[in-house]
Amino acid sequence: MTEPVRVHLRVPGTAPMPALMALVESIEAAGFDGAGILDNQMIARDTYVILGHAAARTKRLQLFPAVSNPFTRHASVLASAVQTAEEMAPGRVKCVIGTGYSSASTIGRKPATLAEMRACLGAVKALLAGRSVDWNGTPAGLSYASGRHIPVLMAASGPKAMELAGEIADGVLLLIGFNRPLVERALDHVERGARRSGRRLEDLEVIWAVRTGTAATMAEARRVARPVAVHWAIRWEGEVLEQAGIRIPKLKVPDAVNRIYPDLSHAEDWEAAIAATAFMPDEIVAQVCDALGLAGTPEYCAQRICEMTKLGARNLYLMPFQTFAAPEPEITAFRDVIFPHLRAAGLR
Repeated sequence: MTEPVRVHLRVPGTAPMPALMALVESIEAAGFDGAGILDNQMIARDTYVILGHAAARTKRLQLFPAVSNPFTRHASVLASAVQTAEEMAPGRVKCVIGTGYSSASTIGRKPATLAEMRACLGAVKALLAGRSVDWNGTPAGLSYASGRHIPVLMAASGPKAMELAGEIADGVLLLIGFNRPLVERALDHVERGARRSGRRLEDLEVIWAVRTGTAATMAEARRVARPVAVHWAIRWEGEVLEQAGIRIPKLKVPDAVNRIYPDLSHAEDWEAAIAATAFMPDEIVAQVCDALGLAGTPEYCAQRICEMTKLGARNLYLMPFQTFAAPEPEITAFRDVIFPHLRAAGLR
């Protein structure tokens, strides 16, 4: 039997709580398998408050923070929050921890190091498993640990981070792109890390984080995707994009880009971000969109998902391009077009 495609959708947390709960309920009703709650303390409401309410308002959705980090919450606080939320929905909550790229930038600090990631994941896993952790000479554990296995995944995009995730985490959330060379490269790094701890790639949960936007035409989808595409082109210029077959010409990045809050990828004023990225040629934006995400008509996105399942990408976390707008176009597109297409292909 063909393994189905599981699809999770991001809940941005930038709307008031009543609207967020209506959004979560609509995600479940549309047939999605799970929801990731954005964790960025300066632009979104508290992740774990949303997570707890979402757990109480849903019946089957898998729920997780997307993505927590080692510095805005101490490892003991992370473990406590996840354990508490999981009591609301036993077996439906997991923890995802990353270096905190956007959470760090909004408070003027650098993301967590890999050493900090190793320590944090180790402590959270131990606490959730009911074990004690030594806190600077003071051993302590969660007195209310349930004993149920709560998966702890690591978000990763760089080679060393992917290998660390394969070595120490229960799984990995990969934000590395969505084409053959990048997927194959990522799986190789995760597997290399898994071997260091005597495990196989098959022992881990692998989720593919995919920036996503649907529209009636390819041109409009790529226009809306432009800030994310340019952000990635600037951030990943060089090895990653070259492996995807993309070469970025030498371009002067205007000052307007640096004035976008909090950054291009999460811009509060999306039209301003689109205008600020006009310096990037349309053909480059199109290439980056195709390599790193799902940007296009619903039919095009359905076709791309089917293609990527052949490489083993069957567990998707969709991150709609706009952080300050509800993902209504994506919910409608998946409910009405993409999920039926996947069912017809035997993938749902």
